[in-house]
Amino acid sequence: MDWGLLVNSFIGMLSILNPIGNVPIFLEHVENEPPKVQRAVALMMALAIFLLLTAFFVFGNRILTLFGITIPAFRLAGSIIILIVGLRMLQGKSKFESHGIETAAAQGNTFDQARNRLSHILVPVAMPLFIGPGSITTAILYAEKTTTFSMAMMMIGVLFLSSAIVGVCLVGSRYIFNKIGPNGTQIVIRFMGMILCAIAMQFMIDGVAQLLPGVLDSTFTHAAGAEK
Repeated sequence: MDWGLLVNSFIGMLSILNPIGNVPIFLEHVENEPPKVQRAVALMMALAIFLLLTAFFVFGNRILTLFGITIPAFRLAGSIIILIVGLRMLQGKSKFESHGIETAAAQGNTFDQARNRLSHILVPVAMPLFIGPGSITTAILYAEKTTTFSMAMMMIGVLFLSSAIVGVCLVGSRYIFNKIGPNGTQIVIRFMGMILCAIAMQFMIDGVAQLLPGVLDSTFTHAAGAEK
């Protein structure tokens, strides 16, 4: 079991999902809802994120094959996307800026109200705020590194854990934002941005190593396993 890959994938996915940094944006879309509805929307959002990430993890490589895209090319393109996301986070910029949304109709029980609100904010909050080019790229690239069924199950477990943490942060979003405030949020965003930039460079190194085998020092690449 490659525990290093699991830890790296968990940190990378959690960084690009950026749950703390996206708390204010989520709150902006549900601030007029009752607390029970807010919590229900947060849990549904986390489930939707997990299902979408899993779908890209399982079928992403087949989609690439369908369009004739090679893994090294996707590594390099994906690294650029993740790098852009990371640089924007280092500058303290959100991936989406909103101007507020009115409350959903308060009809039915909590589940019905939450489902109604989720249908309004699935785009743009779930996609592309959480499930954007960066997270899709990350899921596919880590799927490419997964070579056994047991490892694939562990990676899906990582996706579940990452989504669960997003859900916890969204459920407690009002508490978190009140505690850390705007300055604390910006610190978290910038730290996650630095992590993403480093991961993007690693993906770029791995892509070049696959295109030009033997040119780069294998000590600093993770591409060797993918070539076998």
